Amino acid sequence: MKFLLSFFTFILTFTSCDSSKKALENSKQMQETPSGTYYINQIGDNDASSNKIAIHFDEATNKVTGFSGCNNFFGSYNVDGNNISFSNIATTKKMCSKDVNAIEKQVLKHLNSINTFSIKNDVISFSNNEKVLITKIPQTIPLEKNKKSDINYQTSVNYKYYSRNSFDYILISKDQILISKDESLINNETFQIETKDWEAINELVEAIDLETLYKLTPPSTKHQYDGAPHANLSITVGDQMYMTKTFDHGNPPQAIENLVNKVLSVKEKLAKQ
Repeated sequence: MKFLLSFFTFILTFTSCDSSKKALENSKQMQETPSGTYYINQIGDNDASSNKIAIHFDEATNKVTGFSGCNNFFGSYNVDGNNISFSNIATTKKMCSKDVNAIEKQVLKHLNSINTFSIKNDVISFSNNEKVLITKIPQTIPLEKNKKSDINYQTSVNYKYYSRNSFDYILISKDQILISKDESLINNETFQIETKDWEAINELVEAIDLETLYKLTPPSTKHQYDGAPHANLSITVGDQMYMTKTFDHGNPPQAIENLVNKVLSVKEKLAKQ
């Protein structure tokens, strides 16, 4: 009887440990949340992999930014278990072809209606009422190599910094400088950029390894505290956007420091005019 009791106790212990292990694994899986930059490869039943649509999640600030096919977008998001919601989504105001605008419209529409997500084998699916709206894959996929001619063709540099009570947006391209303090980007100012400033920005862009931009580690973490100024830098070349993680405004990663300083100096020069 003693042997049977001991054996039964062993089975209970083993089963209990096994159940705890499975519970721990399930808990870990449930706690996995969107983080970093992803490419959107499917919108509903439509293949969007060729549009190079990107979305970036900053867990420290609950800010979301990305490229919706034609324009850059940004806003906030909230995660509660497997539920997710996006809010205050705003975009730049660039116009593109009819087909590209149609894709972008779908992306923004779905972002406003998504309510759940699931992560399996490093693939993230966002859904609305159990219908998959957007499926995404991590940015670990190989990126196309850029030709230097592309740098001078369709390039823009976007730097934005914000805190609880302020917002500054700077978008510089070959044609113009757009500056805004309005998160919706409805109210903004545009200026002509001096040729020498654009050439200097191009040289600084060429000096950066764009494919590893998203891997740069912020040198400080003050932006993780409430009220501290946050910043993001994104560089768009043709239809490809490269984006950094959120970092402290005034203390960017060393690899982009010169470019950030140049962008800010261009803005300061306009303010003095």
